[in-house]
Amino acid sequence: MANATNQENKKLTKAHIFLLVGVLAAFIIYGLYEVVWKTKLNGTTLIDNPTGKPLAVTIDGTDYEIPANSFEKIDLEIGHHKISCKAYQIADQDLHLDPTEYGVINPTKSKYVIYNIIYTKKDLSSKFKAYQVEGKEIYSLLGEPEVTTALFIPDRTLGKGNIDDKEPAIENYNRMNQDYAFLTKIFRLNDFFEFYDKNNK
Repeated sequence: MANATNQENKKLTKAHIFLLVGVLAAFIIYGLYEVVWKTKLNGTTLIDNPTGKPLAVTIDGTDYEIPANSFEKIDLEIGHHKISCKAYQIADQDLHLDPTEYGVINPTKSKYVIYNIIYTKKDLSSKFKAYQVEGKEIYSLLGEPEVTTALFIPDRTLGKGNIDDKEPAIENYNRMNQDYAFLTKIFRLNDFFEFYDKNNK
């Protein structure tokens, strides 16, 4: 009788171990998905050409032809690269993709805006402050909008706030507290003004 009880206890112990290992593995897989694979699925590295003419760009010896007013998704690793663009006097220049490989490569040195979009169901208008963006008054809750002409503009959301997503889904916003959520997004300058005017009537 005692042996039978011991056998049952061993079976239960093994079952518990297998269950615990299974749950632990599921958590690890989910964590990898959220931190690594989800970003890989969502994140994009874009060579952008907001101009009215086609653009020829070479990165690490690979040639790209970007049509007027469009962008091209490419695969580059985080770190150091070389870029050339004859039309804009860029010859074998250093291109650093850091702290992420996802974002906008800007060989035309055009102006982009990095802006914190706010989603809220409350009236927070009294907390917004006025800033000047290229001579236009813009209201922001989370600091001054950043205007940049950098050669590489990193997507700080790791795949949720790049220029290829003009109307990001609310579920991609970061929840700060019960009052609002926000998303740090990259815009071409003119696209930013259009987005701002549309959403602040």
